[in-house]
Amino acid sequence: MTYRPPYFRIDDRTELLHVISAHPLAMLVTAHDGDLSLTHLPLLARVEDDAVFLEGHIARANDQWKHQPSAAVAAFQIAGHYISPTWYPSKRTNPRTVPTYDYVAVEARGSIRFIQDAQWLYAFTRRLTESQELRVSGTWSVDDAPADYVESQVKAIVGVEMRVETLTGTFKLNQNHPRENIDSVIASLEALGTADSAALASFMRAHAIANDRAT
Repeated sequence: MTYRPPYFRIDDRTELLHVISAHPLAMLVTAHDGDLSLTHLPLLARVEDDAVFLEGHIARANDQWKHQPSAAVAAFQIAGHYISPTWYPSKRTNPRTVPTYDYVAVEARGSIRFIQDAQWLYAFTRRLTESQELRVSGTWSVDDAPADYVESQVKAIVGVEMRVETLTGTFKLNQNHPRENIDSVIASLEALGTADSAALASFMRAHAIANDRAT
């Protein structure tokens, strides 16, 4: 990420990997010969010794895999919401305030390789399915589909593996505001009752509590 004010930076690898695990949908951008390719796909993190890998798959019909990229970024947009100045108690005594947009985002940069090995693809699709079925209390297994159909589907995809060189997070959660403003924003987001507002409010509450404990 090009610009990250110090109070919005989250670079703890354990925390960022936890967030990626809970929100695996990423935007994978690769650069080749001055052109950009972009695909949305779920990515699963794998830690091997001290190295972090992000793994996924794209359609074989997607030309992105056909070019070895000179650069690659995987961007995870976790949560976000518009923040109204009317939610700030401080506005009563200080009108010098404007709207903003709070968000939680994680970015990985590294080298990419595209994988056509059938054994790797079978193992990854099983791992991906099992991890996501757990999230929805589902019981579907790759083995529930006919073997010849699974084989045809595996032939239609290409694996993606990023060896992560940098992993950074931007958690813009009004940390530059007094606690009364943060509490009011949390309450206002929760009162809206939407999925987006609830997701951001949850992050704001957790980080406000963590900051209280740290101080």
